[in-house]
Amino acid sequence: MKSLIILLLLGIFFYFGAVIYLYVTQENKIFNRKWAKPYEPKISKKICFKTSDGIKLEGAFTKNGENLPLVLYFSGNANNVIEFLDNIAPKIKGYNFIGFNYPGYAGSEGKPCEKCILKYALEIFDKYQPDILIGRSLGTAVATYVASKRQIKKLVLLTPFDSIVNIASQKYPFLPIRTLVKHKFEEYKWIKDLNIPVNILLVKNDDVIPEKNTQNLLSNIKNLQKVIYIDNITHGKIYEYPSIEKILKDLLDQ
Repeated sequence: MKSLIILLLLGIFFYFGAVIYLYVTQENKIFNRKWAKPYEPKISKKICFKTSDGIKLEGAFTKNGENLPLVLYFSGNANNVIEFLDNIAPKIKGYNFIGFNYPGYAGSEGKPCEKCILKYALEIFDKYQPDILIGRSLGTAVATYVASKRQIKKLVLLTPFDSIVNIASQKYPFLPIRTLVKHKFEEYKWIKDLNIPVNILLVKNDDVIPEKNTQNLLSNIKNLQKVIYIDNITHGKIYEYPSIEKILKDLLDQ
């Protein structure tokens, strides 16, 4: 009986230890900003956006021509948005691009959180009035949220997911995830009522987004126009895929 009680107490200790660990470390897991290193653009023009509460967000504008459709880009959770705008966007002709780093990322002030990221994304949209939204990974949730609140012509999602909560629930099925996770990013809820064209890029055997979560998102899209799969590449290295610029232009043009 004594051994049973000890095992029970150990189980309780480890369970609550896991709960506390996940709760405390979730910020760094969801907002992996340590990899968003400072970056000075060589082609795109560095700009700044001041939010309604005085936070300065670092960003850039890539001009490929006069009077071209404007694409607002939202990056992944471990990226400096300016790298895409300086290295990839200039090779996608027919569009101009703009984007800003999330709070606390690279040269942006503040601290990242779901509420502030979504709020600032709407403010950025309202100022620049883009024609198309494009998001990568975590940025797909941000782009989808904005699309659910504003009028745009098209939504392009690169390696999207259904929600942080659903992914975490699969990884930690024994923990009360919905209660623990503060930044839920429930993309599937925002996308289900969209009537605009949605085009998607997916990685086969994605090493970050489980197939179940991808399919759950796809099942909630009303107007899914095109899905492109790429292979032999990881989630974090899609921009190293051969002819990725051509693929992205195809998704934007479709």
